[in-house]
Amino acid sequence: MKQIGRLKEKLARGEKGAGCWLFTGSSENAEILGGANFDAIMIDHEHGGGNLSEAIHQHRAIRSAGDSSILMRIPSNDPVAVKRALDAGMEGIMFPAVNTAAEAKAAVDACRYPPNGTRGAGFGAARMALYGRDTVQYRAEFEKKMLIICQIETAEAVSNIEEIAAVDGVDMLFIGPFDLSGSIGKLGDFADPEVIAQFEEARDRIKATGKWLGCISSGAEQTQQRFNEGFDFLLCASDNSLLASAADQLLDSLSL
Repeated sequence: MKQIGRLKEKLARGEKGAGCWLFTGSSENAEILGGANFDAIMIDHEHGGGNLSEAIHQHRAIRSAGDSSILMRIPSNDPVAVKRALDAGMEGIMFPAVNTAAEAKAAVDACRYPPNGTRGAGFGAARMALYGRDTVQYRAEFEKKMLIICQIETAEAVSNIEEIAAVDGVDMLFIGPFDLSGSIGKLGDFADPEVIAQFEEARDRIKATGKWLGCISSGAEQTQQRFNEGFDFLLCASDNSLLASAADQLLDSLSL
């Protein structure tokens, strides 16, 4: 199976990347988004309702429609979840709530085979290695093509940004604004001066490390604003939000 690596290659050229969440387990939604030409599609297994079997069907659907990088946010920093997601074909992993350098190292180790890490090998069962037919090429290429994203979602994580970024193998630090604001008792209160200051501190400290900087955004205006602020990658929509907003917009325009 070809590992596309579109997003990582684009970021390495100094360009920006726009992505979309896939919160449902729907292969149809995956195929539609795959044809929309996002740089990446993030299958969400932290809050989303899909399972691994559905994610494999979604991977096939996305790849049938285009070359978006296919990533997965796993439920927690769990090496078993990492192993299964990568074996299934994901090009990268997003780890939620990485608070320390030790947690970041555990994330990277779970993504790499020995001697560079601790990932268990099951090439005959792995889609990404063509069920054992492509083991040699896969082992030779997967580490440099894989994208490892650590989410910065707590005040503790902000205080440890430099140490987290220094872990070999961490490619991107991705701010989670809701949980970050919640960590200081102000969940979603984005107009609060303390929340604004915390977000800006996280943004600026990540930029200073030289790691790619990611976040969520909502709508074209905020997305463009955050790109202008220096963000490299934004998850700027989701299958849920696109469907809901289109339905709401249609009904709001009618006189019933």
